[in-house]
Amino acid sequence: MTTSALAAPPTFEQLHKATEDTSPTDQQLREHFAPVFEAIAAGAKQREQDHELAFDAFEKLRTSGFTRVRLAREHGGIGASLPQLAELLVDLGQADSNLPQALHGHFMFTEQHQNQSQGPVSSWWLAEVANGKIFGNALVELPPSAGKRPVHWVDTETPSVDGVIAHLTGDKFYSTGAIFADYLLISASRAGREDEGPLFAIIDAEHAGVKRIDDWNGFGQRLTASGTTLLDEVPVLQDRVQEFDVPTGVLSYTILWIALIATQTGIGQAALKDISEYVAARRRTYNHATAEAPAEDPLVHEVIGKVSANVSAARHIVRGAAAVAEQSYLEVQGHTDLEDPVFLAAHTKANIALSEASVVVSELILNATNQIFEAGGASATLAPKQLHQHWLNARTIASHTPLIYRTQAVGNYRINGVIPPHHSTARNSEPQQESQDVSTSNS
Repeated sequence: MTTSALAAPPTFEQLHKATEDTSPTDQQLREHFAPVFEAIAAGAKQREQDHELAFDAFEKLRTSGFTRVRLAREHGGIGASLPQLAELLVDLGQADSNLPQALHGHFMFTEQHQNQSQGPVSSWWLAEVANGKIFGNALVELPPSAGKRPVHWVDTETPSVDGVIAHLTGDKFYSTGAIFADYLLISASRAGREDEGPLFAIIDAEHAGVKRIDDWNGFGQRLTASGTTLLDEVPVLQDRVQEFDVPTGVLSYTILWIALIATQTGIGQAALKDISEYVAARRRTYNHATAEAPAEDPLVHEVIGKVSANVSAARHIVRGAAAVAEQSYLEVQGHTDLEDPVFLAAHTKANIALSEASVVVSELILNATNQIFEAGGASATLAPKQLHQHWLNARTIASHTPLIYRTQAVGNYRINGVIPPHHSTARNSEPQQESQDVSTSNS
């Protein structure tokens, strides 16, 4: 057994003590989390093959302090910067791309609460993060036509002794990371009053009325636990309700996009590592190749060089975009009005920067994960090698908040000065009327 295998895994307490007199440096963070990511990466391909959710990996992230690395020092964290978190998410994405995506809600809403307090709910949330708790979310619903129940909020007549003010019942999907979480942020509406907009509450993920199902069936990112969450009479406590129509609620979407482009970049790093190792060991080539072995072939060198350039550029973009988002959070501190020019300027700057970054990083990584097959030949497509999984994962992530809407928002802003929408939530359209109904209405 190696010395590294015998060494105890790093803990949050060690990192907290090492940084008690100063902000953490990039090197400190890299050195602290490197063995954690290495251990997670060691089982990633087997988990993919066996469709095994990474519960043990999540515990490593919890114990090492990864889930509270961005938390400010005064709240019990170590106050890493947003660009530092973004780069750590890239490296975690290289180890296992399911994990940074599964944690996006945890970081997204923690950022909201620590940058703009909503009173008791924010204090409680931040204290729980400091204690190592993990937050997930279940905000998106499939339409009733898919056989799913809308999530309804039913008020209690009077708050109970234990502070219960309502109950939630219904079905959610795209519940990314919910199975790994201790708490879930849920959106709901009152039946018949949907036009009033959703309400948001944090619930105990282990409550008996909560059932989390791993039924996400996409062709990529298959272990993010982005499946169904069933709710039946789940209680909502009085101090577990939060708002989204506040400046940091709107800005929190940029954290989601940072997590996604960091994950994509991590996928690119993993693809580059895998194809480089594959080519280095490969002996099979073609009669008209320019060298005896692929590792000596200038044409193969060119392919790997382009993949490396794409991945390196993506990493720089991720860090730069995170810096813009962090500055936007600082600019809105003390501002509460969504019509405030200070907020609108900060929101526009962050939204445009992250939209542009999402478009370019997606293109870079999709190109990189596609190009690896040019260097590997037909044998690179063999399923056990899992080289194809990099492209499948990158393609799946690129489908979030489809890029056509990001580029449209950027173009409309550049040409017409139109401020990007505050929220990037999905909605279901009303079914179109049958042609018979249309003709009748026109008669």
